[in-house]
Amino acid sequence: MRYVVDTNVLLNSMEKLDHEHIVIPSMVLRELEKHKLSQNQALAFQARAATRYLEYHQADIVFDVKDYNVELGSDFDAHYADNKILQCCIDNQYGLITYDLLLKQKARGFKIPLLEVVSQEERYEGYLECDVEDERYAALCHNLDQNHFGLLTNQYLVIKDGENYADLLKWTGDTHVYVRPRGFDTTYFGKFSPKDAYQRCALDSLRSNTITMIKGKAGSGKSLIALSYAMREIEKGKYDRLICFVNPMASRNSAKLGFYPGTRDEKIMDSAIGSMLCSKFGDKMIVEELLKGKEKEPPKLLLLPFSDIRGFDTTGLRAIVYIIEAQNLDVDLMKLAVQRIGEDSKLIIDGDFDTQVDHSSYEGLKNGMRRLSEVFRGEDYYGEVELPYIYRSKIARKADQM
Repeated sequence: MRYVVDTNVLLNSMEKLDHEHIVIPSMVLRELEKHKLSQNQALAFQARAATRYLEYHQADIVFDVKDYNVELGSDFDAHYADNKILQCCIDNQYGLITYDLLLKQKARGFKIPLLEVVSQEERYEGYLECDVEDERYAALCHNLDQNHFGLLTNQYLVIKDGENYADLLKWTGDTHVYVRPRGFDTTYFGKFSPKDAYQRCALDSLRSNTITMIKGKAGSGKSLIALSYAMREIEKGKYDRLICFVNPMASRNSAKLGFYPGTRDEKIMDSAIGSMLCSKFGDKMIVEELLKGKEKEPPKLLLLPFSDIRGFDTTGLRAIVYIIEAQNLDVDLMKLAVQRIGEDSKLIIDGDFDTQVDHSSYEGLKNGMRRLSEVFRGEDYYGEVELPYIYRSKIARKADQM
């Protein structure tokens, strides 16, 4: 079945849509055109992004440009866009995807199938924010055992005083605990200190949970936090090696250079994954030394492509497993990766499934990061944090608006 997509869904959650089964009617196209010219810059940006999404997937999407005559009854305004959407669904036996509660109620009355999609506003970030003046926070301070905010286990509470960070707590499932992680030094990365409350959440989750997912845009620090923590733990002897599960993908719309010569490691090092590792460690030679190991010592770094991990088991390896650029995994590949993790290992997942997915097969509901979050959030060994700020440069922050 195909589903008519309402404008509000396109603006907020287009990445969750299965573009091969959606219909865009003329009413929605007109609303997008209007929103592109809006004085509200955020709305205008969303409309432009939705338009680019439709253009990119135009071969799979049905565009219905018919201007429907509303025949729903005398009580229904014939010029109202929502009523034309209903008529489009009825005439073509389409379903409907919308966040408009009144439109949903009308659709149920006409027995139009509805498909629910979680909106951007309902996304799980791994934390909630509240102001110091919130009455629930005052009550929490008097009794840390009461979950006044309805937090999931290992979900954080960021307390803000206006725009400034005031305090940070975590719900353990039984009580709230204050979170104040300190920075640390590593041989490879020097001194690392979290830059904001959200990076503090990520660092605390890495320290206290077996599985941590760190989400964020390019330049938000997710890879630096993950690698700094992993190498510190290895240097302290808590773990023996870092195993990176990688799914090398060319950036979306980039030219393919064909097959690279060399060994498996050499091919991975010539990919975007290798470029990232070299930039974080500061020198390709450092990464190569970690891959080779020293005399009588096993390598501290192992790169495994997803094509080779079936049957692999980390039990007994005392390893930190790091899934890099995890947005480029579907549900099956993510499941395969998590099933490799033994009792003496820890798993770190980083990626950005909002803006950095490089192939349509990993988009929307098929995305492995998204599904893992839905399944594992609330477990006492799982933590998840979204990093909202870009620290790489002013240029990188500005580029995020493109």
